[in-house]
Amino acid sequence: MDEIEQKGRLAIVVCNGKAKLTQLPEHGETKIITHRGKVKQVKFYEGEDF
Repeated sequence: MDEIEQKGRLAIVVCNGKAKLTQLPEHGETKIITHRGKVKQVKFYEGEDF
């Protein structure tokens, strides 16, 4: 549990019995793209505050 706490903002994506843990960007958005009921891609769009 310590490793997860150190990474901060996380998302867990589960599809077909498989799970993937991914770190979320500090500023931006994350899109989960599906195709025919399955996860196809996870896209990150990062930005920076001015």
